[in-house]
Amino acid sequence: MSGANRLPVPMGSLISRDKKVQFEFEGKQYVGVEGDTIASALIANKQWLMSRSFKYHRPRGPLTMAGQDANTLIQLPDEANVLADRVTISDEPTSMGQNYNGTLEKDKDVLLDKLSRFMPVGFYYRAFYKPLGVWDKWEPVIRKKAGLGKANLAFEPTYHDKAYLFCDVIIVGAGPAGISAAITAALRGANVILVDENKQLGGALTYHRFDIDGEVADKTLEKLVSLASDHPNIRVLTDAVCNAWFTDNYLPVLTGNRMYKVRAKQCIVASGEFEQHVVFRNNDVPGIMLCSAAMRLMKHYASHPARTPWY
Repeated sequence: MSGANRLPVPMGSLISRDKKVQFEFEGKQYVGVEGDTIASALIANKQWLMSRSFKYHRPRGPLTMAGQDANTLIQLPDEANVLADRVTISDEPTSMGQNYNGTLEKDKDVLLDKLSRFMPVGFYYRAFYKPLGVWDKWEPVIRKKAGLGKANLAFEPTYHDKAYLFCDVIIVGAGPAGISAAITAALRGANVILVDENKQLGGALTYHRFDIDGEVADKTLEKLVSLASDHPNIRVLTDAVCNAWFTDNYLPVLTGNRMYKVRAKQCIVASGEFEQHVVFRNNDVPGIMLCSAAMRLMKHYASHPARTPWY
C-alpha cells in the first residue's frame, strides 16, 4: 500500500519524501517515508484505527500527534504501550495494535462498550468479591479482558547510562519563549542548557500559522534557531524529556539511552500551553483530533488530516 495521501511542499518539515520506508502494521505491509512516525505513516495510508481502549474496547486513533495522550498506544515486538506518534517507522518497522479480541477492526469484545452503563469506575471492587473467595476465579478473567499490551519476558535489557551536566541556567521548553530566554541569558555570559522533548526546536512555530501567508512563523523560527544553535554558551538537547524538578535545581533529563543529571543555578520552565479537547459525544474515536494535532500532521509530516472513516 502506498502512502499517497500527502500534501505538497512546503508541508512535511520532518520527512524526506524521496526516501521510502517499508513497514508493517497488523501484519499488513505499508510504505511511508523517512521521518514518519508510525501514526503519521498510517494516516498517510488512510489507516486511522490504531488500537482499542483498555476497558470498553472502543476504537482509538491519534488525538494530539505529540505523545500527550494514550490514544496511540501500540505493541512493538519487545515493548508494550508505545506511543505511535513518537516512534519512527525507521526505528520500529513492525508493530501491532493492542487490547483486542479477534482482529483490530472486528474486536469481539466491543460488546463491553454497549454494557458501559453497567460498569462504572470501580464496579468490580464491589461486584466480584462476594461470596467470599469468588474473586480468585474472576481475577484472571478481568485481567485478560482489561489488560493492555503484552510484555516480552524474553527481552534482554539494552545498555543505559547516566552523565552529569552543570550550567548556570537550564530552560525546559524550546518554543519561541524558551529559545528567546536562552539567547538572552547566553548573551549575558551564562552557560545555558536548552531542553525540548521534540526533535526540532521552535514549538508552535514549527506547525502553527500566525499570518495569512504563513511567513511569520518560518522567519521567526529560522532567526531564533540560528542564534541559539550558533551561540557557544548554549547546549541544545532535543528529543529529550525533563521529567522532574527537584530541590536545589536538580533536574533529570532523559534522551535516548542516557539520563543526564543536571545541576543548574537557575531554572526556567517554558513549556508553553496545551490545547484542551472539546467535550462532545464520541470525541474519542479515530479521526477526531485536536486542531494542533491536525496542524502538526500537515506541517511536520504532510499527511492529510481530512477524516477518512476508520470503519
